Amino acid sequence: MRTALAAAAGFFVGVILVLILGAGGDGKTKTVTVSSVTKGGTVIVTTTVPRLVGERLDVATDRVDRSGFDLEIDSGGGLFGPLIDSDWQVKSQDPAPGTKLERGSTIHVDIERR
Repeated sequence: MRTALAAAAGFFVGVILVLILGAGGDGKTKTVTVSSVTKGGTVIVTTTVPRLVGERLDVATDRVDRSGFDLEIDSGGGLFGPLIDSDWQVKSQDPAPGTKLERGSTIHVDIERR
């Protein structure tokens, strides 16, 4: 019974995420891959890491936020960090795009001035 309830909850969370993330702010349809795994009554929701390399930092930050991840800048941004995000672009990212991670995981990026 608990496993069936957890699986149903995982499915429901996946449907909600698809509805929330279904369309980007630019009006274009966005495909989001969401899967869930049940481990002892706990539902683990994973999402596909978006491609960030080459994107402006403000765009990358928005994509990471909408995907449910945290973003950490490992290098770049100068002494005080990036003051205007649109002046910077993502040079590299870890993990690679397409990797499936639990929501709330951290994506590390290196940035450079545009």
